[in-house]
Amino acid sequence: MMEKMRTVLRIAAYCSHKAICLGAFGVGPIFRNPPRQVAKMWRDLLFHEEEFSGVFTDVVFAIEDVPSSSSKEGSSDHDIFLEEFDPSKPEIFRSSYR
Repeated sequence: MMEKMRTVLRIAAYCSHKAICLGAFGVGPIFRNPPRQVAKMWRDLLFHEEEFSGVFTDVVFAIEDVPSSSSKEGSSDHDIFLEEFDPSKPEIFRSSYR
């Protein structure tokens, strides 16, 4: 899964994209990948891997805000991504876009 994610980011970087919109990557009712793990993998790639550090100025996740059937926490996938990418965390910064 991490290699697929890296590939997506490498293609976007190769094409000189600074703003990207990423999909749910298997979270949700169909594939039921664990949303917290998926969000953490994206965060690690975007903020802790030197290859991608500072490459993108805006990253948006297209995650539905519906109750999650894959989350055992009772949170929606959207809520979990919001928690993982909380702007109050040191490595996260709020975009100027909404």
